[in-house]
Amino acid sequence: MPVSVIPFKMPEPMEIPEHIVSALRDMAPDDAVKKGMELLLQIEAAETIVYERVNAEGKLELGCVVSASGDASDLEGRLAQEPVYGQPPSAEAGPFAGAALAQRSALLIMGPAHDGEVVPLPAPIKDLVLDGSGTGNVGFIYVLTFISSSDMPLGALTLIRSAENGPLNHDQPNITEALRQVLLEILDRQQSPA
Repeated sequence: MPVSVIPFKMPEPMEIPEHIVSALRDMAPDDAVKKGMELLLQIEAAETIVYERVNAEGKLELGCVVSASGDASDLEGRLAQEPVYGQPPSAEAGPFAGAALAQRSALLIMGPAHDGEVVPLPAPIKDLVLDGSGTGNVGFIYVLTFISSSDMPLGALTLIRSAENGPLNHDQPNITEALRQVLLEILDRQQSPA
């Protein structure tokens, strides 16, 4: 079975403590997203998280990358070179934010990559999840969209989990969805006229 890209729906959100929500709302939108990503790392929802945003011109750009292993600057630098950035989000723009935003759906990318198979991941992420090899298991990659109340794409978070850690489990999906909703509200408010 090749690597699969599956649309899915996140579960019901879990309540997040109000002091965390208030602190996020008090931050600039990009800072709130980065802090939310760091909170997701703390609950081990992912080993690496990529934030991609849609700018004022409607084009996809890399927001930031955070990693449980520490410095993500090398991966961020390599990702920033991807040709999808500077283009409007579209299904052809790859399996991360572009495809998820075009489909208006969260995506789960998972499964084994076989020799010679086209793996639907940006090269830097493919290298990360396959440890530089052309084969192996890509693990569980969740692409969660931010779509505004007026149906405008705002961006996406991509949570990357190794096969060894398995899919999101226990409360992780519910907490992740709650944070996604809070961050969406913050990003949507920034887009809305005052």
